[in-house]
Amino acid sequence: MSLRRLVFRNLMRHPVRSSMTGLAAVVATYLLIFLRSMLTTLDDAVQAVATNRIVTQSAVSLFVNLPLSYKNKIERIEGVESVTRYQWFGGVYRDPSNFFAQFAVDPPVFLEQYDECVISEDARTTFLSDRRACIVGRDLADKFGFKVGQTIPLLGTIFARDEAWEFTVAGIYSSTRANFAENELFFNFEYLRETLEAGEARGPEGVGVFVVKIADDGDPTAIGVEIDSLFSGGPQRTRTQSESAFQAGFVTMLGNIPSFLGWIGGAILFALVLTLVNAMLISGEERMRDVGLLKALGFGNYTCALVLLSESMALSLGGGLMGILLAAFSVSGTKEVLGGLRGVSLSGYNIRDETLIAAFLVVLAVGLVGGIMPALRASRLRVSEALVQEK
Repeated sequence: MSLRRLVFRNLMRHPVRSSMTGLAAVVATYLLIFLRSMLTTLDDAVQAVATNRIVTQSAVSLFVNLPLSYKNKIERIEGVESVTRYQWFGGVYRDPSNFFAQFAVDPPVFLEQYDECVISEDARTTFLSDRRACIVGRDLADKFGFKVGQTIPLLGTIFARDEAWEFTVAGIYSSTRANFAENELFFNFEYLRETLEAGEARGPEGVGVFVVKIADDGDPTAIGVEIDSLFSGGPQRTRTQSESAFQAGFVTMLGNIPSFLGWIGGAILFALVLTLVNAMLISGEERMRDVGLLKALGFGNYTCALVLLSESMALSLGGGLMGILLAAFSVSGTKEVLGGLRGVSLSGYNIRDETLIAAFLVVLAVGLVGGIMPALRASRLRVSEALVQEK
């Protein structure tokens, strides 16, 4: 009988135990890959931002608006190329569960600053000329079935009015960078401002943040310091930072995500090791008499140890490879489930090749750890000791 057949028959002695141990390896491997990919996705989104954009917000809180007059003052600073207003809208589409991000911006400046936002020329023309026009991301359009020319009604929460806000889809954009999500809606800030000033809606005055594009010969750090110094006396003090730091701030607002996910991953790995080691110790204990018979028939210590080690490797690698395949083939589905964080997108969720390689090495190591103790015992076991053990 070949070693492969012997290992298979031994595993099938207790099919339920073997299946449950293998399933634990599948789930643990998938979760390890998922958690690691969450971290790399967040990191990609933060690192992919443009280096020539800085963001100015209130020094008190992101939820405190800045005066509109700040825009003209920032534009006059040497080294500043352009400034766009960027206002979180927070509307509801039909039902509160239909959450997606909406922002009021200055269309011509916004499109010039964010060249990663790709739309057709027709969409650009409509977006720039129609105050009620909006552009929506590809993922968002696919999720809700939005079409060009369609009217999207949004119920105001921050900016409430007696009737729904209506936006006409001018175009559907795609993104060329991980930091810019394809599940958001952008519309003209002037539509928001004029509606508020006409008394047709109620909401906070001012603007949430200013996105500042720096000229080629400008120093983002120095200009950021100058902006904050300009408004140090009020009426609202500012905090200016790089776009990468601004987006990373959204992650820290959710807590220490990397450490949290790291602890979860460690706990999962620890549980997998314990599960496999426990299963193999029980299996090895049950198989000591069989090991004695193999030795009595002339099989060496190495072969007897290899049988038990191979069983552990088969369970770990079999379940691990299934977990790797499950993670790889579920990327598109995971993208749909994950929404976008304000400022940091998870719609760009993807799995790096090095993550898959690391997962394979982990399950390989777990298989070795799980089988090494029963394998060592089997190699040292004497035939006389084994044959006197009860079945």
